[in-house]
Amino acid sequence: MPTVYDKRQDPEGLWEVYDSESDEAVVVDGLPLSGLDKSEADEAIEKLNRGDLTSDNIPETVRSGWPPTKDGL
Repeated sequence: MPTVYDKRQDPEGLWEVYDSESDEAVVVDGLPLSGLDKSEADEAIEKLNRGDLTSDNIPETVRSGWPPTKDGL
């Protein structure tokens, strides 16, 4: 199943992009995607979903949806 990215707001009002399955902050080029404004977080999620950004801490097989589940879905 492909990774589902989402964003959450911290107490200071800044945003973090995270993997909704593992609940871990997404790391790109060694830096966590946190401390962002809302539009930056939204843009990062779009780029992750398109493949323009690659997460350091999400395995490639999870990102690609390979291997398929036992039901082939």
